[in-house]
Amino acid sequence: MTSFATIAHLKELLLGMERDLGIGDLGEIQKDIAYAATILSKSGVDFETDEIRRHSLLEGVSRSSFFRALKDLVDAGYLVHSDGKRRSTYHLSDKLK
Repeated sequence: MTSFATIAHLKELLLGMERDLGIGDLGEIQKDIAYAATILSKSGVDFETDEIRRHSLLEGVSRSSFFRALKDLVDAGYLVHSDGKRRSTYHLSDKLK
């Protein structure tokens, strides 16, 4: 099996897992934000907008697309503004834990 064929099978597996977790309908940027946020949240630690935006998974995403997708994730309950913190600080909701 070629390297590309291996990646294709991994992508197919990933899409199936995303559907099983209920995030299959999210857009690619929304998923990448959710993935980056999950990586950054190490053991429940809050993370800031700039940390997500600088993550390698979001390289090349425009500022406006990023903030639109971030707002959609907050509105859908995937990310939550942290209490007592600046507005740009978040934590994962139970949907992503």
